[in-house]
Amino acid sequence: MVLPYLCKVKTQIVPSNPGELAALIRLVEDPDPTIYGHVKDKLVGFGKSVVPALEDSWHRTIEEQEYQDRLRGIIHEIRINEIKNELSKWKASSNRDLFRGSVILSKLHYPEIDEKKVEEELDKIQQKVWLEINENNTAFEIVKIFNHVLFDICGFESSKNNFYAPQNSFINTVLESKKGNPLSLSILYSVIAQRLQIPIYGVNLPNHFVLGFVDEFKTLKMLGFNDDRNVLFYINPFSRGRIFDHNEIENYLRSLNLPFDRDYFEPCSNTEILKRMLNNLAYAYTKVGEEQKVQDLKQIQAILG
Repeated sequence: MVLPYLCKVKTQIVPSNPGELAALIRLVEDPDPTIYGHVKDKLVGFGKSVVPALEDSWHRTIEEQEYQDRLRGIIHEIRINEIKNELSKWKASSNRDLFRGSVILSKLHYPEIDEKKVEEELDKIQQKVWLEINENNTAFEIVKIFNHVLFDICGFESSKNNFYAPQNSFINTVLESKKGNPLSLSILYSVIAQRLQIPIYGVNLPNHFVLGFVDEFKTLKMLGFNDDRNVLFYINPFSRGRIFDHNEIENYLRSLNLPFDRDYFEPCSNTEILKRMLNNLAYAYTKVGEEQKVQDLKQIQAILG
């Protein structure tokens, strides 16, 4: 028999008392697929508020494999829906903050991520950089300070031995391990810079990701460059912040037999950065055979378009 409170599957109201929630959770093991379908939809509709109760039940039923599998599936669906909802709000926001977007995607692998702790770790690094910079520093001097703080003082480095590991893409693990891939190190670098009102943004090169120090004051035009260049120079965080110029990007594109598209020289949007992160993760999870993660990523990629 279907209980009365199972009929309105689409409602978003949290169970009014623990007893009602407990009854729903126990019905997860009902062999009737219709009842199970109603229960699943109801629990998923409640969202993350019921995850602790579902997890508690999962831990208490270690000998009931099918029941555990169903609970695991419901928890997983709730968490993916939560990421999709947060990412949809991020996309609709006016600034599409890069740090916030990176934290949202970290929940793919770390659903219980301590966002406050991640923010605090970032603040500590930002403070170290801020203490070293003054208003008289040139763009080159600013980048040298960044490189000194991030790579010499804080000890960040490129993860070359386990380059494709998914963990190298997530902002929380990069802050914890001090290792990352070209994209995650670039995100860390540019987020701190932008919070300090320094115009360093991501440049979406093929097969690589770097940063560009934007020419806010049109210095290049004053020096006689009339080809609409918008970047003073480029930075490679994966190589400890090595500085390079426009010509090196041209040589790189020639080596790949690619045209000199403007997009390869100019800063990209934060949305494009998150898309690249999702592509990196899809490749990483495919390599380690985590098909469910790949399917999850497809759902999330669809939100960003």
